[in-house]
Amino acid sequence: MLKSEGSVNRSTHIIPDKETGKLRLLTPIETKRLQSFPDDWTNTGMPENRRYFMMGNALVTKVINRLEPVLREIIENQ
Repeated sequence: MLKSEGSVNRSTHIIPDKETGKLRLLTPIETKRLQSFPDDWTNTGMPENRRYFMMGNALVTKVINRLEPVLREIIENQ
């Protein structure tokens, strides 16, 4: 996920709404779920645009956890 700081531009992710078929922005909770974080991970009173920005900068931890053993083996065998 890529999100520019506080702006709607080419890097903002939009998806088709299942009910209306119209394009819409991902919600902050959807961005957290895509990144494998709990729903309330950024619920600290910060503005919504900062919450999007934080999720755009986050690593997808479940992917990193899956890659780690493979990368470790590659590095150790070089």
